[in-house]
Amino acid sequence: MRRHEIEAVRTEAKNTKRPRVFCEEWGKPLIASQKWVAELVEAAGGEFVGEAGSQCAARAVFDEDPDVLIAAWCGAGDRVPLEKIIRDRGWSEMRAVQAGRVYCIRDELLNTPAPTLVQGLRALAAAIQPERFPQSAGLRCIAAARGQVREHHPR
Repeated sequence: MRRHEIEAVRTEAKNTKRPRVFCEEWGKPLIASQKWVAELVEAAGGEFVGEAGSQCAARAVFDEDPDVLIAAWCGAGDRVPLEKIIRDRGWSEMRAVQAGRVYCIRDELLNTPAPTLVQGLRALAAAIQPERFPQSAGLRCIAAARGQVREHHPR
């Protein structure tokens, strides 16, 4: 991965409030994203919630009450059913859901150790620090109360 691009994002995200972020790579069983994704979350200005690469319970994530939820399921592209997972897991009262900060990032941007991780970092940064980073290709957001999905397209 290009170090200068990572450092540019890290520098832009520096000295900001660090939202707590739960990022998952699989839904059944629920598995937190891998260590390199946790590192990208930190570089993008977030605080990774949970143990990277580990199976966890939906209730444990609920109890952590993260500010941002991100799903990047292996093999799902951008087709993670955000509304369904929120409903089925009983997460509608979570801070991230109430604020409309539930996202899907195309899995190939985070789950493949390749140059696409730079795009994944940009998508994470847009989700975690939207006031500092432009919307990014591969990022999809759920609207809080209505359960409607908003597509974000690059500017």
